[in-house]
Amino acid sequence: MLHGLDRLLATIEGGTLDEAALYRQERLYRGPARRAGAPGVLECPICGQRAARFLRFGLAGRRNAQCPGCGSVERHRMLWLYLGQHTDLLRARHRVLHTAPESCFEARLRARPNLRYRSVDRYNPAADVQADLIDLPFADGDFDVLLTSHVLEHIRDDRAAMAELARVVQPGGWAVVMVPYDPRRPRTEEGADIDDPAERMARFGHPFHFRIYGADLSARLAEVGFDATVIDSRRLFSPHRRRRFRINRNYLLRCRRVG
Repeated sequence: MLHGLDRLLATIEGGTLDEAALYRQERLYRGPARRAGAPGVLECPICGQRAARFLRFGLAGRRNAQCPGCGSVERHRMLWLYLGQHTDLLRARHRVLHTAPESCFEARLRARPNLRYRSVDRYNPAADVQADLIDLPFADGDFDVLLTSHVLEHIRDDRAAMAELARVVQPGGWAVVMVPYDPRRPRTEEGADIDDPAERMARFGHPFHFRIYGADLSARLAEVGFDATVIDSRRLFSPHRRRRFRINRNYLLRCRRVG
């Protein structure tokens, strides 16, 4: 996840800053400087920061979205709570592959003695491995856990990326997949043939996205060997917890790698 993308949007849409050049800027991966502000009723479950309000974030400037401590946004907080309360990731021994690692997670996961943790990213020089998700340099079944959040929508041939991710997860292993997802759409809205960042921004809400996934996402994942279950934040957490941790209506897919 990049920070400060909104300030570069005009340059991107004007065609003078391409995706590779943007995502290689290491400074954009750093979250906000930790702010001590007055404690309040909001709390980040990742870093423990309490605040009266969170920071704006995103191209539309969502209010109360970003933790002023670790830089997490709503989907990160949902994922962290899910991993801690509904999986054994933080307790059992696992070989983990983390794509496009978020700064609010990476150091915390890497430091856990129960995990053999590897990160991969196409552009981020701080990742353990720089590689395209359609051609990963790992053996079949090298990992038993995969974490991938808001990456597949950036890839033109997402089915090839899904197949490659499934290949490196051992049968019986599991994955958590998060993407821009709207279950009210019966089919994914595609734009893999669109080269203009301004048009992608208008269609998908981001200059480097190629789609918004619909209810057919589970079927796409099944094609490559992932049995997926959709988890809705509104069913996972009470209204009180969603307000406390600032978690919006969001979804993740818990996937089991079938043989």
